[in-house]
Amino acid sequence: MLLSSQNTTATPAADVTAKRLVVIGGGMAAHGFCRRMIESPVRSDFALTVFGEEPRPAYDRVNLSSLLSGRDESDLLLSPRQWYEQNNIELHTGRRITELDLSDRKITDQHGHVEHYDQLVLATGSYPWVPPIGGADSPGVFVYRTIDDLDAIRDYVESHGARSSAVIGGGLLGLEAAKVIKDLGLSTTILEVAPGLMPRQLDAQAAKVLREQVESLGVDVHVTRRTKSISQDGEKLRLDFENADSLRVDIVLVAAGIRPRDELARQAGLKLGPRGGIAVNRHLETSDPNVFAIGECASVDGHIHGLVAPCYRMADVLAARLSNQSAEFVDNEEAVELKLLGVPVITLGRAIGESTSGVVVTHAGEDSYRKLILEQGRVVGAASVGEWEDVNLIRMSVAQHKRLWPMQRIRFLKTGTPFAGGAGLPIHQWPGNATVCSCMNVSRAQLGTAITEGCQTAAELTLKTGAGTACGTCRNLLCELVGQGPEKVQTRGSNAVLIASIVATILAAALAFMPPIPLATSVQDSWREIDAFWRDGFIKQVTGFSLLFVMLLALTFSLRKRVKFVRFGDYGWWRAAHATIGTAMVLGLIVHTGIRMGSNLNFALSSTFLALSFVGGLAGLASSLETKLTGDSAMFVRAWRPKLTWLHIALFVPLPALLAGHILSVYWY
Repeated sequence: MLLSSQNTTATPAADVTAKRLVVIGGGMAAHGFCRRMIESPVRSDFALTVFGEEPRPAYDRVNLSSLLSGRDESDLLLSPRQWYEQNNIELHTGRRITELDLSDRKITDQHGHVEHYDQLVLATGSYPWVPPIGGADSPGVFVYRTIDDLDAIRDYVESHGARSSAVIGGGLLGLEAAKVIKDLGLSTTILEVAPGLMPRQLDAQAAKVLREQVESLGVDVHVTRRTKSISQDGEKLRLDFENADSLRVDIVLVAAGIRPRDELARQAGLKLGPRGGIAVNRHLETSDPNVFAIGECASVDGHIHGLVAPCYRMADVLAARLSNQSAEFVDNEEAVELKLLGVPVITLGRAIGESTSGVVVTHAGEDSYRKLILEQGRVVGAASVGEWEDVNLIRMSVAQHKRLWPMQRIRFLKTGTPFAGGAGLPIHQWPGNATVCSCMNVSRAQLGTAITEGCQTAAELTLKTGAGTACGTCRNLLCELVGQGPEKVQTRGSNAVLIASIVATILAAALAFMPPIPLATSVQDSWREIDAFWRDGFIKQVTGFSLLFVMLLALTFSLRKRVKFVRFGDYGWWRAAHATIGTAMVLGLIVHTGIRMGSNLNFALSSTFLALSFVGGLAGLASSLETKLTGDSAMFVRAWRPKLTWLHIALFVPLPALLAGHILSVYWY
């Protein structure tokens, strides 16, 4: 009989022949494992029981701070209690397991209740590490890890009228804790012992940019700050440092990192990793054949994973192994995509220290920092601080180790993006193997399959595939995939560009093969009044200089994208004006020459002019069709547009010299 204080979700009586599979831990990794197991073909072979220490089912710990913005606690639950009951999972919350007996296959909770198991999964997670600082247990000093921690922080701030705070730790946890304090309306100081923020993920320059952006939000940041002790100083707390003057604040949050919870394994005699954690192999097996470990408590070949994505991959692998399938955990390159204090921070693929032969290409903007890591010309890693509109394309490039061509490298150095056009590829056009949800390792192909099976909303996709249930950064992509997102904005002037480009392309191609317009054969022929355009020297000068003026005007309208100080007006209309005037140039060529291309220098000038117009028309067609096409055709157009644009520019290069030679020859001779 369970104590009345224990919260248990009852399930129908299990088959007595089923193995009792017990999970210790009620967090995200445990929930991920349960999700995989209920889909297993051998689900009926196991009676699944989960013991969680917290008084509630598994919840989204990544978005814990969102509770301060009005979200209800139930919104963070990965699944309600009814979900466990509907899937025949016996859930116990508020039960802390204190003892593990490997020989008798039994566990004991804090109340002395004993439970037996056939196979055991340890998913005990981690705990917040508090450095050896004197007075770290003083009233007003908190850690930030659970909903209860957040409630305690909020209650203390309200009851003590706190106005100032310090956060010890400048990593992922520290910046998230600083956001919590800032959202509560307190002034905040971040104290980091390393030379820069997020020292595990960012290099010195990226950390510098992040620090500047965090400080611009009103948060003080002190690096290389070693805290010696915390003590009461009247109604405030005083922090003393080894290398700086003291600091007085109302509340202190310690967010210096996490450590694996391996106390059960240690007590039971299971093998531990070199830096703590429960030692497991690539099959997630511990030193006991009936015990497994997943998540932040597991030390896979000596490495402990602190992000949710690899923890979910461990859940996948273990569920597959228990279902008699071949699977092995692989340390994929971990991705971090978070908004820390509102500042987007992204790291993808390999870090600089992990790539011994890599080449780093860096773009430093006014308020952003981006870098790409290349190995043998291919993108294997990326990092950025600040908004990056092309992050979806960058993520795909890193995942597929795509080649970065020299022109793309130059473009990245100048503009911060290797892709012409500067727009992220819509998810409808992603290849099937592209990862959409990094946390749950859900690909574009899996989401497409779910849609064909009847999923019509982002919520249904989440329920079917698990995408978006962790950090949530991919939810906007799910909405876009099912058409729930905002309507696609039509680029201004795109229809004008399309029409002008079609006309210019057809005219330029036709003029290359059309015969000259015939001249009148008699002085009495009425056509003679028209062909004066090509016979009369003065009229030819007028049409020639008019054509030159139109060309300069078209060139002016092309500066909107390429000259920094030309930023007034909408780019779409500038582009439409350039395309329309470019088409007018082809018509002007007819008026000026009568389709007589001349010879030698004049022929070179006319041919270059027609080629310039033809390629420009094709580039305009590609540009206007980018937002109108989907699938492979859109990807083909996006790939060719920058090539056509650069060819268009290259054809313009000899034109001034040819024009100067033409004008000189006319007046000289």
